[in-house]
Amino acid sequence: MNRRQRFQLLLGLIAALMALWLSSITHVAAQERIPGQANRTGELWKLNTQRQACPPSNELSKNPFIPPQSQTLTQAIPVGVNVHINEIPRISDAENRFQVDGLLTTTWCDSRVISQIPQGEDKLVLYNNAAEEWIGSHWSPQLEFTNRVSEAFYQTQTITLRSNGSVERIARFEEGLGSEFKLSKFPFDQQLLRIYLQSFSWDQSTVRLIDLGDAVSLGRRSRLPEWVIKDLNFSIRNHDDPEKGSQEFSQLSATITIARRSGYYIYKIFLPLGILAFTSIFFLAIPIEAFADRLGFISGLLFTTLAYQIIIANSVPRVPYLTLGDTYTIFLFAFMISEVFIAYNISQKVLKDGHDRIPSIERAMEIFLPSIFISTQVLFIWIAIN
Repeated sequence: MNRRQRFQLLLGLIAALMALWLSSITHVAAQERIPGQANRTGELWKLNTQRQACPPSNELSKNPFIPPQSQTLTQAIPVGVNVHINEIPRISDAENRFQVDGLLTTTWCDSRVISQIPQGEDKLVLYNNAAEEWIGSHWSPQLEFTNRVSEAFYQTQTITLRSNGSVERIARFEEGLGSEFKLSKFPFDQQLLRIYLQSFSWDQSTVRLIDLGDAVSLGRRSRLPEWVIKDLNFSIRNHDDPEKGSQEFSQLSATITIARRSGYYIYKIFLPLGILAFTSIFFLAIPIEAFADRLGFISGLLFTTLAYQIIIANSVPRVPYLTLGDTYTIFLFAFMISEVFIAYNISQKVLKDGHDRIPSIERAMEIFLPSIFISTQVLFIWIAIN
């Protein structure tokens, strides 16, 4: 097999490798399914009162700020909760935070509100300012997202008082929440978006969160342009909050598993860089005595790769450790720089032995360089998909 045939075989192997890479890593959007997708739980108040009837008002304290616990049988107040996520408009992996836009629905029993409902009516609905004033003058569970990293913004809210003693609060919120991102496998990584919800003031002896169906649900608009939602899990448990001493709080804990859509990075970064690095192997096709031409060919591709890397620098997260993508680009640079030294070594052999003999290192590199390049691509593919 002559040199030309070897290079043709090399082209075929690389083309097959690239096809394997693209087919094995990229996510197909048509197959995407959002787990936990549902409309928010309806009639949460009814589900709550079906579980446990509201204690009569004569067993409760007349002070509206005192928790509505029966004075004859003291037990935690069951608070039904539902967090319905309409959309996740922003995810900042470098800042370890994400934005959530959704509805927070809570319901509890307080028979003292029955006297506030107009006679002959089944319920009284308070909106926005009126709802805010009612919250400020009555007891409420005071739920908050404990991993909040920015000031909460509540667009609208309603308070519904019903004749059976149930109270329901529905609030439209925008929250910036913190969650640790591990980017070592970027851009083929999976991340966990964590949501923690508990009472700010009342421990588990006063407030007990309960799941009345879907405590956390995702809306139809929750698809993410750069991520695929893989899974949704939640649980309600007692949580020991170190910031509040030895008290335990009833906490809703949810995790949304997301996987990055790596297609952009493959097509716009790794594929072009890989092609440039692969092309540099063809310095071996330049006449063996033309060392300057060989060096110029490799250097031109090396500086082109460096310039391209600078252009796309803003597309990768700025973290203080190496990601899989960083390791790949460093390998490509090291691969091309090593070719400079190989070309120099071959030129010295030619000067020493003359142009009539092709140095053995030249023949070895025609096999060694493509083999190293192909095996390394296979290794990176294996790491990316595992």
